[in-house]
Amino acid sequence: MILLLLFAIPMVIALVVEYGFCRFPKRREWRWLPPLVTGAAAVAVAFYRYHGWSAGGEKAPLEQLLFIPGLPALGALLGLWLGWRVWKRLWSPRIVQGGE
Repeated sequence: MILLLLFAIPMVIALVVEYGFCRFPKRREWRWLPPLVTGAAAVAVAFYRYHGWSAGGEKAPLEQLLFIPGLPALGALLGLWLGWRVWKRLWSPRIVQGGE
């Protein structure tokens, strides 16, 4: 269940978003938006969890940083790559060999 919540859901959401950003906008620059936003969000969450762990000045343990921002970010980045591959597979021109 934890794997579903922290890995699969961000992966599916990122797959749909990346496919949409690759398929529908006319300008190619929009394709860079989902990976940049995902990377910035992962860094922001990791930074917040590291520095905002407790008021006593303790830093977050490494396991916590890998589990919370790391696992969803990995799932989202995998989803972005899969969304790009699905778009590329469905909408790239295909070469058809002659039947001679």
